[in-house]
Amino acid sequence: MAKGKASVNYLGRAGLVSMRDIPDYDFLYKTSLTIDPKWAIGDQLVLPDGREYRYAKSAAACISGQGCEFTDTGFVAYTAFTTAAAVDAREVSVPAATHDAVTEDELRGGYAVIYDGSTNNVQFRGIIGNAASAADVAFTLYLDGTLTEAVTTSSAIEIYENPYSALQTAKTTTLPKAGVPAAKVSAASTFFWVQKNGPAWAAPQTKVGENGGLGCFWKHDGSLESADTALAVTTATYDTSQYAGHTLAGTAAGNGPLFMLQG
Repeated sequence: MAKGKASVNYLGRAGLVSMRDIPDYDFLYKTSLTIDPKWAIGDQLVLPDGREYRYAKSAAACISGQGCEFTDTGFVAYTAFTTAAAVDAREVSVPAATHDAVTEDELRGGYAVIYDGSTNNVQFRGIIGNAASAADVAFTLYLDGTLTEAVTTSSAIEIYENPYSALQTAKTTTLPKAGVPAAKVSAASTFFWVQKNGPAWAAPQTKVGENGGLGCFWKHDGSLESADTALAVTTATYDTSQYAGHTLAGTAAGNGPLFMLQG
């Protein structure tokens, strides 16, 4: 991949040409061992009916109809800087530390956490690219915004690779889920689309949707578990476990509330 930021694409948006006589969305349901040059890992796609997808790469097989999980646990652990960087710099020199070999711009879409040891301030930046590096060797990292505080030898950095660059379906772990693969992924190092939001199907456990238990949590194997079962509670009559959002200001007994609806 080249340097860059993730893109968001809205298919069917007014003003965009859309062919009506062929299936527009076939590419969503295809997998490939080579990256599609039109997309970068982490790119977002939004369909008119509210379905949202991210372009991803597998770390192992991913089962369609079950949630796949993020496997990244960090690329570079907390490491003190040895090279300074001034305010307004857009790149930093990552010190020699324990890490895998990395190709040019392989970390695009990842994140850098820069700590200032003297003030406890944190600068959180997206990664738009990186220089190629052998394992455990210092390398240059390119950020999506300038530094607002200088990096010194009292500063430190942690680096996370693009979380969508290593997804898998496992049956024995409780790692955080990324979403549901749009198509079956048979092996590692496969590029595919994973659905994050909107109408979808995922394998349900037996109590899903019953007795007001509408809300669900991911089970370890990527199936859906009723919130009632997962939390070992019973939903009160006339209530549901569906999350509606949160109060912004006020109360039912006072002014408001002003409410943030999150469907």
